Amino acid sequence: MDTTVTDRSALIAQLLDEFSGMGPKDALRHIRDWPGGKLSLVHLNVMMALDADGALPMGALAEAMDVSQASVTGIVDRMEQRDLVERQRDDDDRRVVRVALTDEGRRLIGLLAAQRREHMAQLLDDLTEDELTAFLTGVRAMRLARDRRYGTSSTTIQEASA
Repeated sequence: MDTTVTDRSALIAQLLDEFSGMGPKDALRHIRDWPGGKLSLVHLNVMMALDADGALPMGALAEAMDVSQASVTGIVDRMEQRDLVERQRDDDDRRVVRVALTDEGRRLIGLLAAQRREHMAQLLDDLTEDELTAFLTGVRAMRLARDRRYGTSSTTIQEASA
């Protein structure tokens, strides 16, 4: 067997092991201490979907969460009680009920992003200049690989390395 392929496979496995160290358990630890009370992963998932896609009809939200209409109704009820989402009637068809983030829901999403960025900044601050440079090169390479695979950007390697 070609040792280059084996070395590459071993390197990829090691990288996956490193990435796996920062998993769902870490995320769950952070949302347990969420401002304003505990936030379930389901609620976080709903908030992220609404943040990404905007207000969604109840049926589309149920489909996006892979739950029944009855389940999403209960989820939205609890989230409304915490002022994270609100129900809105569709202007074109009053029978359609859309779910949207409230200002509080958007604030919490922003807070999550800010906390994540601050946490990352603290970790990066512990790296040497050489480690930072190497890490930046690796992160840019990952972004470019993602862009090539999923077509999300037209950035070239030269632009990313600049």
